[in-house]
This record gives sequence, C-alpha cells and structure tokens, in this order.
Amino acid sequence: MMNDELSRALSVYADGKALTGFRHACLTGRDALGLYPMPFILRLWNLADSDYHLLRAAVGISVMHGQSVLAAGRVSDVYLRLVPEGKITEVVFAAGLGLWEAPVSLSVEAGVSVSETVRRILEASGTGIPLLSFPGTDPVRSRGQAFYGRAAECIEEALSAAGARGYLTGSGLCVVPAEGLPVSMELSSADLLSDPVFVGDGQLLLRTRITGWPLGKGIRVKWKDGSRSGLVLERAVDADNLEGKWESELLIAVRPDHS
Repeated sequence: MMNDELSRALSVYADGKALTGFRHACLTGRDALGLYPMPFILRLWNLADSDYHLLRAAVGISVMHGQSVLAAGRVSDVYLRLVPEGKITEVVFAAGLGLWEAPVSLSVEAGVSVSETVRRILEASGTGIPLLSFPGTDPVRSRGQAFYGRAAECIEEALSAAGARGYLTGSGLCVVPAEGLPVSMELSSADLLSDPVFVGDGQLLLRTRITGWPLGKGIRVKWKDGSRSGLVLERAVDADNLEGKWESELLIAVRPDHS
C-alpha cells in the first residue's frame, strides 16, 4: 500500500458517496478562525456524467487525502467548463454556509451566560449545530439582549462579550478564549516543506505536508533553528493530484513568550 506521504491521491465524496469517475483533481482554498464561510474550489477534469449529476444534486462535499479531511462543506455552485482537453467541473463549497445563511430573531433575558446565549442562537438557527466547547471565562450578561440577522454574526456578537472567537468543525461549534489555548498539536521539521517565515506582527507562516490541519488549536513548531508556540489562525490547501503544487500552509499567531 502506498504511503500517504508519497501519494497524491485525492478522494471526493458527495453526500457521503464516493466519486470515482475522474483521474485529475485539484483542490484550492483556505479557511480562517471565525464564522465567515470561506470558499474552497475543487476542479475535476473529464468527470464521468454520473458523478457530475451526483455533484449537481449534492448538499455536502468532502475531499480527503488518505484518512485526512482536507476540506468539507456545503456545495454552493457547480460549473462545467469546456476546454481543449475536454471538460472541467468546478465545485465551490464552504463550511458554515448554513449557519451564515440562517436568519435569527431572538431575545435573551438578563442573567444569561455567554455560552448559554450561543446555545440559544444555535438552536434558533435550525441548523442542528451543537456547541462543543466553551473554555475560558463565561461571563453572565447583566442586561437583556436582542439578536437579529445572520446566525453566524449573532454568535460572533455574543462571543465578543467574552473576548472569544468561534470556528466550526464537522461535529459542531468550538470556541477559542481570549487567552488562547494550551498546546495540543506539535509539528517538527519532518512536517515542514521549508523553514517557517515570520510575517506581519507576531505571525508565523508554515509550509507543510498535505494533511487536514485543524484551526483554532494551540500549536508548537520546532525546526532546525528554533521553536515557537501559538494559535492556528488560518490554513490553506493547494493540492493537485497529478501536477503543480501539493502543499498546505498554516498561519500562526505566535505567543509573546515564544514558549
């Protein structure tokens, strides 16, 4: 069996059904901490008609490399382009589209904690998304609140009272407190394609091997010339199973103590 590290295999599932009628696939996109849905684009060359119709009817899509989910979300658009070498099917999808598009109109009485407020907004959204974690401080609001608009924006407004940020996983909503989270993920030089690069104000950009790195995690990265720890803010994927780029990127907010 070919090692996933040496293979460029991409598996595509539309509503849980595997697509097998393609040879060439390319996945590009990025997502970031927060609840704004950021699009990924999957391109499939000369996709079989039966698989194309599956995609056209699908609600959700996931793209995997081995056992690792590189990207998953709700299908937004499916396009078909004719090119000299045949046809390209382009699928635009994003995690959190349902929460972004769900309208909410909700009043919350005084004396309710931020976590309970978030749970009520999620329930009112009708998406079925649960709140999975709420680490850090959970203040109680001394005044009543009214929320009206997109469910995702209402949740971010509620979380701001605790200085927290949210992000979605395949299982539900997770929260990152203002103080960040302890290290739960470690990368070494073996995971990196090149040395880390400092960008912006206290941020570190990592080029890594292809895998489904999670957002919002406390991370420590060690390489030949040093080590840093911080919080995963963004991740990007550029994966072509035949040619071109085959890499992930992580943007890390570095902890001031550099521990």
